[in-house]
Amino acid sequence: MFGIIGGNKGHKIKGNLVIMRKNVLDINSITSVKGVIGTGINIIGGVVDTVTALASHISIQLISATKADGHGKGKVGKATNLRGQVSLPTLGAGEDAYDVHFEWDSDFGIPGAFYIKNFMQVEFYLKSLTLEDIPNHGTIHFVCNSWVYNSKSYHSDRIFFANNTYLPSETPAPLVKYREEELKNVRGDGTGERKEWDRIYDYDVYNDLGDPDKGEKYARPVLGGSALPYPRRGRTGRGKTRKDPNSEKPSDFVYLPRDEAFGHLKSSDFLVYGIKSVAQDVLPVLTDAFDGNLLSLEFDNFAEVRKLYEGGVTLPTNFLSKIAPIPVVKEIFRTDGEQFLKYPPPKVMQVDKSAWMTDEEFARETIAGVNPNVIKILEEFPPRSKLDSQAYGDHTSIITKQHLEPNLGGLTVEQAIQSKKLFILDHHDYLIPYLRKINATTTKTYATRTIFFLKSDGTLTPLAIELSKPHPQGEGYGPVSEVYVPSSEGVEAYIWLLAKAYVVVNDSCYHQLVSHWYDIVNWQ
Repeated sequence: MFGIIGGNKGHKIKGNLVIMRKNVLDINSITSVKGVIGTGINIIGGVVDTVTALASHISIQLISATKADGHGKGKVGKATNLRGQVSLPTLGAGEDAYDVHFEWDSDFGIPGAFYIKNFMQVEFYLKSLTLEDIPNHGTIHFVCNSWVYNSKSYHSDRIFFANNTYLPSETPAPLVKYREEELKNVRGDGTGERKEWDRIYDYDVYNDLGDPDKGEKYARPVLGGSALPYPRRGRTGRGKTRKDPNSEKPSDFVYLPRDEAFGHLKSSDFLVYGIKSVAQDVLPVLTDAFDGNLLSLEFDNFAEVRKLYEGGVTLPTNFLSKIAPIPVVKEIFRTDGEQFLKYPPPKVMQVDKSAWMTDEEFARETIAGVNPNVIKILEEFPPRSKLDSQAYGDHTSIITKQHLEPNLGGLTVEQAIQSKKLFILDHHDYLIPYLRKINATTTKTYATRTIFFLKSDGTLTPLAIELSKPHPQGEGYGPVSEVYVPSSEGVEAYIWLLAKAYVVVNDSCYHQLVSHWYDIVNWQ
């Protein structure tokens, strides 16, 4: 099916181009030419055959990785169009493959890249291009996975490189300038307003949080730079506001390179039909499934949580017939034997539904989770706080030797510290100053300290968890703290499980607010 037609001089190389049909999460974009024509969209002025449309509206040129032109750049072959649609056993759902022939001779060398032009008014999603039986080489595969818009949308032709990896110093010389040009294209030059088809990653300060043209109360300071350090946002290049030349006009369009963006949703249809369907059909079913307590935003028991993994929630069989034919809505609200809100079970639960409750799994997830770098070796006992004692009182830990030594395998605390077998996960000091404000809301939490012990098998196990909250009489009185130790029976076992849950909450918040946010601001 593939290969070279003829000998090595003045012949053709055969290959295939794979295009992805419309994505279920991309309602606005029709990515299959077949779908475009089938829905009556006129792309060339008349009703035509799908293959004919593709053949005349997509062109490809091979670029040599081994033979250069007079300027040191890889030779560019003649433009060619697609031929017929073919069937391949490797095609995935929603993919179409098209036959393509390229003129080739030995003076051209081995292809290492290709240009592609789209002359249609709609974009398509390009999955791959495969060339077979290149003389003295074999198969060349181009992994593309990119949206290709009308050629007039770009300042330079779209280029894709063969699926080979090189260090910069080892890049084939005929491809070096093409690589440099492509890098320049995706970096941009810091000018112009970003459009949907752009592929540029550029950055800017947060100068679009307000709308001073609407009035003084809508003005916001610029976040970013030395005066107000802040993480950068993606640059959009919109015009400045009339009343503040430092502020950019706000917009509902959030630019992100199309290949990175979550699929566009047709907002009006999705919201109108989706919300209407949820209100009329889904909420009553979910309310029944969760004992009439859905709107409390809480689960009553673990059985309700497991429902989401073991079977989801069965919707009425005629539910989809009431929804407009929107693929994304149908994908979210599935029936016909498939369940709504059915989540893939975590691998831990696939082995043992209760494994997540064990101390071993708690310790493992702490190390393998989002914040392992916060775990420190315990160097002093009891752990001491670095908070200002005059402002916050005494925050020395109340964890004692009696809490730890029963599970140290015969070691004393001093011996365990000397042997570097005790570790601490300390989420105390940074939370205490904010804890009173947090707990004044409907959300309640504690500042936690967790002591781990390194066992002989090389794994950690938790020995004690200290939960602290502000003193009701004021910050200067120090915290109100309790220490909990492992238990496997009765009420104490569930209290110990709840204490571990508070540690996980602290760990997650630290990851988001400190590791992701605070540290980035200070790094600038």
